[in-house]
Amino acid sequence: MMFGAPSHRLEAQIQNTGRVLDLQVSCMYLPGVMLISFGDSETHTSETRFVKQAPSLDLGKLKVAHEIYWKVIHDEISVVDAQESLDELMKKPPAYQGIISVIIGGLCSSAITPLAFRGSFVDALSAFPLGCLLVWMQNVVSTNDLFSNVFEILIATLVSFLSAALGSTTRLCYTAIASGSVVLILPGYIVLAGSLEIASRNITSGAVRLGYSIIYSLFLGFGLSIGAEIYHQISGKPVLGADDYFCAATHRSDGPWWQRNVSEYWAFLLVPMYSLVLSLRNQQPVKAKELPIMVLMSCAGWTVNHFASKQFVNRNDITSAFGSFVVGVLGNLYGRFFFGNAFVIMLTGILFQLPSGLSNGGLLSFASQTASGDSASYSTGFAVAEQLVSVAIGLTVGLFASAVVVHPFGGSKRRGAGLFSL
Repeated sequence: MMFGAPSHRLEAQIQNTGRVLDLQVSCMYLPGVMLISFGDSETHTSETRFVKQAPSLDLGKLKVAHEIYWKVIHDEISVVDAQESLDELMKKPPAYQGIISVIIGGLCSSAITPLAFRGSFVDALSAFPLGCLLVWMQNVVSTNDLFSNVFEILIATLVSFLSAALGSTTRLCYTAIASGSVVLILPGYIVLAGSLEIASRNITSGAVRLGYSIIYSLFLGFGLSIGAEIYHQISGKPVLGADDYFCAATHRSDGPWWQRNVSEYWAFLLVPMYSLVLSLRNQQPVKAKELPIMVLMSCAGWTVNHFASKQFVNRNDITSAFGSFVVGVLGNLYGRFFFGNAFVIMLTGILFQLPSGLSNGGLLSFASQTASGDSASYSTGFAVAEQLVSVAIGLTVGLFASAVVVHPFGGSKRRGAGLFSL
């Protein structure tokens, strides 16, 4: 939970560990809380413990934690040694923090802007400082409970205001800059985790996550609309290109090269770049042997998703299912034959495909209608959330199908109960 283990596998892994240690263990997972009950058949009593931990993601530490878990269930190390190793791991600082994490966030925004939101080169450059600003504010408010509760609305408002100011130059695309700048706080992973939990019959936890992600999407859209409205009130001018989701007004074909839409051939550079910086954003060590494999699998998943989207137009659920199936098959094959961690390998490739649920307008359509006073704006917001859920459902189907293909018989009880993959 502290390092971002797949939540739909946690109960199976705890019960499997209890079986190896000859403990009568029952558990129930809720978002941020794990209820563990230890039974005693001799006295017919039980002791229940609550483990509360805010979810986070650290791929480097997660890999080490899984290796410790694997050694325990295979009787390679004792529980005492495992506890000492976990204590040292929890005290270890993050791989990237401070100014490095800020720069990584800016590179993520720059790389995804022309790739997913039809931005130009100058749009990508403009998204870099806004992405840095987002990560810097995220680091600052992480220690303040008061501001952390409204962080998403505040940063979305600020990003939308600055994007509107940049868009007023008629050389920059407001929708591309605003979308690319907030890509790191989109609720895609929350929706994916909820869909996986529901598919794994963990109804309570999955329903909570999906409900939260829908309201979270509305929060982001509300913040974007506030920023655009503040700019309108201060400048007295409407936001240029607020409804131009394809950046047709600012990206003229007869304009300078840096103001045109980026050619698809630039994907050969931008896709590996975004895969790399997204992996680093999730605390994957740069010297880890898994990093090049993560980038290659992510590129393979995006390629399948991209060409499938041309065949299945406006069917993000089907295209995401194809992309996640390829990533899942490659990741599970790596985990099966090279004894690696399939979850760590696949996560970047899956997260890469999630922003497609909020492209083509997405949250900005909700924001523009809210700013214009449209009474149907919130119905549009729920439609955006529905689109995001459909992408997550496609990813879930592809991931489970890939697990069945690679592990048709599920493996042994000891291995099958703890398959550490999406």
